[in-house]
Amino acid sequence: MSSVEEVRAMLLGAVEELGQARRHAGDARGCLADAMGLLDGLGEHREPLVPTELRQATDELDRGLGFIGAGEQRIAEIAARL
Repeated sequence: MSSVEEVRAMLLGAVEELGQARRHAGDARGCLADAMGLLDGLGEHREPLVPTELRQATDELDRGLGFIGAGEQRIAEIAARL
């Protein structure tokens, strides 16, 4: 196997790992959405039942999902060019 083929194989392995990370983060995002929906569905209270930190975590996870997807795409593009 040539050095270029080895690099391509390593890049494609990284793409697979990033895809798995994206799927796991997506599952976590779904769980957060379910939790927020449950808390919102409990009705009106003096204070919101969904903690600010949970909303912030959701926003950060969405941002992270974007980064993971972008990285996955860029690495796949580089591997394809080799």
